[in-house]
Amino acid sequence: MPHTAATTHPPTSRVLPEVHRWLDSVRTISKTVATGRPLPEVLDLIARTAASLMGYEFCGVLLPDHARRTLTIEGSSGLSADYIAQVNADRPVRLDQPPTVEAPSSTAFRTGIPTAIADIDAEPQFAPWGGVAKEQGYRSMISVPLMESPDISIGTLNCYRRSTHNFAEQEIALLTVLADHAAIALTTSRLRSEEATRMSELVILNEELHQQRDLLQKSEDIHRKLTEIALRGGGVAGIATALSILISRAILIEDTHGGVLGQSSRTAVFPDDRTSAPAGTDASSSEFRCHPVLLAGSEVARMWIAPGLSALSSIEERAVEHAALVTSLEVLRSRTADEVQWRLHGDLVSDLLGGEPGAVNTVIERAGRLGHDLTLPHSLVVLALSGVQPGHVDASLQQAIRRIHLWAENAAPRPLSAIHHDRIVVLVPHVGQSPTALYDAAEKIRGLSASRSPHAVATAITVGPCTDLNGYIRLHRSAVGALGMLALTGRIDTTVSLDELGLVGLLLQLDDTSQLLSFADRILGPVRSHDTARGTDLLKTLRTYFACGLANRDTARSLHVHVNTVGQRLRRIQMLTGMDLARPDHAMEIAVALTVGDVGEASRPA
Repeated sequence: MPHTAATTHPPTSRVLPEVHRWLDSVRTISKTVATGRPLPEVLDLIARTAASLMGYEFCGVLLPDHARRTLTIEGSSGLSADYIAQVNADRPVRLDQPPTVEAPSSTAFRTGIPTAIADIDAEPQFAPWGGVAKEQGYRSMISVPLMESPDISIGTLNCYRRSTHNFAEQEIALLTVLADHAAIALTTSRLRSEEATRMSELVILNEELHQQRDLLQKSEDIHRKLTEIALRGGGVAGIATALSILISRAILIEDTHGGVLGQSSRTAVFPDDRTSAPAGTDASSSEFRCHPVLLAGSEVARMWIAPGLSALSSIEERAVEHAALVTSLEVLRSRTADEVQWRLHGDLVSDLLGGEPGAVNTVIERAGRLGHDLTLPHSLVVLALSGVQPGHVDASLQQAIRRIHLWAENAAPRPLSAIHHDRIVVLVPHVGQSPTALYDAAEKIRGLSASRSPHAVATAITVGPCTDLNGYIRLHRSAVGALGMLALTGRIDTTVSLDELGLVGLLLQLDDTSQLLSFADRILGPVRSHDTARGTDLLKTLRTYFACGLANRDTARSLHVHVNTVGQRLRRIQMLTGMDLARPDHAMEIAVALTVGDVGEASRPA
């Protein structure tokens, strides 16, 4: 019977303690992962466990980057910080090299098979790391892959000895078992880390959703409050005050031409030349800020916000946006109401000054429905705007009439104002007024008519009072003629009574100016014809000559010409008229003809 050799086994007294030590080490790794410790801490524990169980001087856990192009040391035991930093920065293990020149860790990671080097000095492939290996003090190494699945490697467990060493099969098998447990722990740790990250993101998202809900709720409350103010008739001023309370800043709302529509009760010194950071940018808390008020995509107003102690919060920004929206609706409502009021007042004044019998018979009743008593005597204030750029006339007139209407609403009895033939006509009740009351009212109206943006200069004529409805036509014609005379003589930006114009004022009140024009044409017709045919300006020279007291030098300075030129022009005028300006009777006749002609032209119907 053949003899069978007995298989030798280590004594049980030695095996059991070793098994317990391994089980305890694996249990420690599992507990560390289960408690949610950070990944670097888990990796260091894996490296320390391998070094402790297998008796290695140095161990490291290498992980690939996101692109899986290099391996870097992410956990270690015994390796110096300088060594780790140098390898990771200057000598990372590349995963994109040919197998003939790749590092042992690359081979293990690529193939899923442990790769050992008994003597690194004898291995040419390890040459790039030879210098740092000597500095760290190891001579042999083994790299065992960390396998997430049979085909997917997630890193390597590298172990190093100070001396040369042949890694036996049993040793490699034990390392492989440890690497498998480490791979499971690493995968679990990553999953827990990703789960914790997702949980944190969900918590943050939940908080943001709650904040958004609160913000929307507050935003709706703000919008409701501002809308209620507008519906209660608080107007733009009420919106400005409400917004000022919400954001703790002074507010000024103006139209696109700089006219103030409303201002908060909280005051601030807004600069006359207001500038700010463009809308939509983050202006500092020390700057005045401008927020546009849009209606159908067009800017209809601007909301100026005074500086504060800090920048506006998100809810305060929402409040500004809601206030701009409600302001745009209030501007639309106000515009509609103004346009209706302007049309009614304009139709009334047009009928009053047009002289149509059927229309005049109804003006008293219609005026009464609008709050005006035309049975009372009224004086007439007629204003003309000058210096307005082309294209801005309508805007200047509308701004002026809006301000005059606001002023008139607080007066008793109420004046009647309207735009009539590109002029502003105001009927001021003449009840118990002092001698200067009409002039003061006219000056107030003129000040309301002038504006900075767009630029407009107002000139006013006062005439009256009138007690007969049919008399307003004559008064208006005289006032329009007086405005024309003032424009001819360069007198603008002033308030003048028709009585102050003396003879001119009397002539302007004539119903028929044809005789005036005939007289002027008989004297000065040849001069006017010469100006028209030759392109000269003899009439202007003549008018300036009389305005300068018949002084040639003063006339030359006023016309910015040489005194000899003035003399030549005056001689030409004398030749054309057959009169001598040196004779007082001739000079007076020419001066009267000039004045009468101007009055006739100014009174000529448009």
